[in-house]
Amino acid sequence: MSAALAQFRNRRDYEKKSSNLSNSFERVLEDEALPKAKQILKLISVHGGALEDFLRQARSLFPDPSDLVLVLRELLRRKDLEEIVRKKLESLLKHVEEQTDPRTLKAGINCALKARLFGKTLSLKPGLLRASYRQFIQSESHEVEIYADWIASYGYQRRLVVLDFIEGSLLTDIDANDASCSRLEFGQLLRRLTQLKMLRSADLLFVSTLLSYSFTKAFNAEESSWLLLMLSLLQQPHEVDSLLADIIGLNALLLSHKEHASFLQIFYQVCKAIPSSLFYEEYWQEELLMALRSMTDIAYKHEMAEQRRTIEKPS
Repeated sequence: MSAALAQFRNRRDYEKKSSNLSNSFERVLEDEALPKAKQILKLISVHGGALEDFLRQARSLFPDPSDLVLVLRELLRRKDLEEIVRKKLESLLKHVEEQTDPRTLKAGINCALKARLFGKTLSLKPGLLRASYRQFIQSESHEVEIYADWIASYGYQRRLVVLDFIEGSLLTDIDANDASCSRLEFGQLLRRLTQLKMLRSADLLFVSTLLSYSFTKAFNAEESSWLLLMLSLLQQPHEVDSLLADIIGLNALLLSHKEHASFLQIFYQVCKAIPSSLFYEEYWQEELLMALRSMTDIAYKHEMAEQRRTIEKPS
């Protein structure tokens, strides 16, 4: 009986150690992280071989530097390592850390759990989300370009949740013991995040308002089309005439002058509701509104002329 209890305890201890080891790799986003980590340990335990060879093999198993650093750090926590193996792992870790941009490395580590969580929500590989967070903290592009890039990468249906991921990752990164950026840099990133959240709110209001009108739906019922129009207007407001034509197309020819004027009045209001700070240049909004007022005036004049013709038409 005592032998059976001892065997049970040993098996339970082994399972507990395996579970702890598995949990310690939660921030490693590479598939099959645990068996691959054991493979690195097996390779490096073989005496002989150059550091470059070990590095090449390790990177073939864990191409992302954040994953590789996490794995090497975890392996070094093991107390049963031979001294020669420990020194090889330390040399390998030092080499990877020195060759990797610190911001890229730390950001990848700090956002990993969020990337895993949101990856499940969005049915995406978490490594893609990790890459988007890294791009965000290093990007110098305008917020509209960043937002449009997320839509192009993940689809317009996921844009809202992707921004939630970026926000969650940024806040986690700020609170991390080894954050990827300085306080000043995080301050700038938080301001960019505020702009992106403002853009998301403007996007939802713009699209939902336009699609709440039946005749707008008759022109184009696709949410993605109106979203693209708004993003294009923020970047190219001077092209409003041609941008509208692309969205409405030949359906505009079927409108009465009254319907045309009504649509332009509604469109003017939704464009006016967009915060001016979202445009590439703030004064561009006023130029856009001036162009829309001019288009509305022309449509109204046509509407009045149409009404006069109707009145004057002999019965």
